[in-house]
Amino acid sequence: GCGACVPQCNTASALHFVSAKLAQYAHLPQGQPERMLRTRAMVDAMDHEGFGNCTNQYECEAVCPKEIPARFIAQMNRDFARAAITED
Repeated sequence: GCGACVPQCNTASALHFVSAKLAQYAHLPQGQPERMLRTRAMVDAMDHEGFGNCTNQYECEAVCPKEIPARFIAQMNRDFARAAITED
């Protein structure tokens, strides 16, 4: 992702950027074996850097040059919840 969404977010959230990247990897066959581990690692890194949670303003969606929908944030959250309870 290009990150155009990050400065538009009122919480300086990287959720849209991270979720778009995770969605991209999830659609590739070679991305499946490490999907849960990658999700955990990327969300943990995002949390460590202090990015806030999505407040559903959808400014990220409005400025995205690739028109990536904000619904990928929900998919990332589902994958993260699944990864948190799954053994590697």
